[in-house]
Amino acid sequence: MGKFILTDVFVEVNGVNFSDHVSSVEVSVSHDEVDVTSFSGGGRERLAGLRDDSFTLNFQQDFAVGEVDATLWPLFSNKTEFTVKVRGTSAAISTSNPEYSATCILLEYQALSGSPGDLSETSVTFPAQRSGIARATV
Repeated sequence: MGKFILTDVFVEVNGVNFSDHVSSVEVSVSHDEVDVTSFSGGGRERLAGLRDDSFTLNFQQDFAVGEVDATLWPLFSNKTEFTVKVRGTSAAISTSNPEYSATCILLEYQALSGSPGDLSETSVTFPAQRSGIARATV
């Protein structure tokens, strides 16, 4: 299997393509760990519980109309659910370029961060609602 270098990641939040404003991406999927250890076992036993998935995106902040802050602030303020989509490249969805998507909610938003002379960036975590992140190949 070939190696994969991230150079052309596709990122969409609430229908807005932010591929040109995102400098890092993380798609995290997990299950809660439920301890079901009983007295009859010789050690711990676990089952997979509820899903707890999320996207973490590092945005290069932009306050222009239709850009980062103008999109994220209303989602946070209005407690609105929205869709996040991420692909390894901007090419079409395929078996070699799956799309990860979920209905998300924005619970925390750091609108401005940095020191003198720094690029204004904000790291945002988008928790997936209900069924978690889906993976599509077509």
